[in-house]
Formats: sequence, C-alpha cells, structure tokens
Amino acid sequence: MLKRTATTTDSPNLINESTTIQGNIEAGESLRIDGKVEGDIQCIGRLVIGKNAHIVGNITCQHLELLGQLTGNVLAHESCTLRTTAMLSGNLSTPLIQIEPGAQFQGQCTMLTLHS
Repeated sequence: MLKRTATTTDSPNLINESTTIQGNIEAGESLRIDGKVEGDIQCIGRLVIGKNAHIVGNITCQHLELLGQLTGNVLAHESCTLRTTAMLSGNLSTPLIQIEPGAQFQGQCTMLTLHS
C-alpha cells in the first residue's frame, strides 16, 4: 500500500502517447498519462490523464485531473476535476469535485469528508 504523502519534484512521471501498458501502476510521485493503460493505477500526489489517453482500470490518487477517457472507479482522496474533454464511466469517491461543461460522467458520485 502506498503512503499518502507525496514528495515534491519539478516534473511528474510521464507515460507518453506512444506507450501502452497492460498491468497495474504504482507511482510514488505525481504522474501524467497520455498513452493507454489497462490496469489499476495508484498514485501519490497528482494524477493527470491527458486528452488522448485511454484508461481501463480503477484509480486511487490524491488529486485527479481527467481530460481523456477512463473506464473504472476512482478514489481521489482530495479532489477530482473533469475537464471539458473528459469521459468517465465508473463510480467516483472524492471530497471535492469540479465538472466542466462538456465533460461526460456516467456513474455514481460519493462525496467524502476532506481530512487535514
């Protein structure tokens, strides 16, 4: 199980558009995914799923910013932002959510209590 504290770095780990991963990912720092992932993702810190990304799997992170397509359940311990181009098909649990006009969300949302 990953700890819930993140280290600060200048740039996140990056999975670019030409990369496809089949398997689970555990990131000890922030992560940006622009490629394709079939598997669960655990990320300490911020997880950005880019506009052209396609993810099939469950996500656990501190902060999620979704611009691409995600099929799976999300547990975002602090916040979740669904940008205009986002497509989320799955249940979402988070204390703070922002959904921009045009974003698509199909599932249930559970509002959690934000812990300091």
